[in-house]
Amino acid sequence: MNNNIVVYSIYLPLVSFIMIKIGWLFYKHGEIFLLYIFNHNTNLVKSINTILLVGYYLVNLGYAIITIAYWESIETLNDAVSSITHTLGKIIIILALLHYNNVFWLTFITKSKILKQ
Repeated sequence: MNNNIVVYSIYLPLVSFIMIKIGWLFYKHGEIFLLYIFNHNTNLVKSINTILLVGYYLVNLGYAIITIAYWESIETLNDAVSSITHTLGKIIIILALLHYNNVFWLTFITKSKILKQ
């Protein structure tokens, strides 16, 4: 039996859980910031927040699938653990970078909004 199949069956639920949990947290808690930026226009905020969530899921799903294509053959348990942790670590770092990028732009928009008043 191919060891890669076993590792994929461990990796996919882990990465799915991480993506769904973090995506939902961003969606739920990010709405407060969007409401402030868009003057409590709930319809606009709901639409933008949903679009951001869909984009987040698409980017992460695409990256998670692409990483599987580039995995080398896994021979030992050490290789399996190393591959899973390395790939999950990269995904978590990318999520953090995307999050800080969004926070930066939200802060920039908020500051420019305050300066215009």
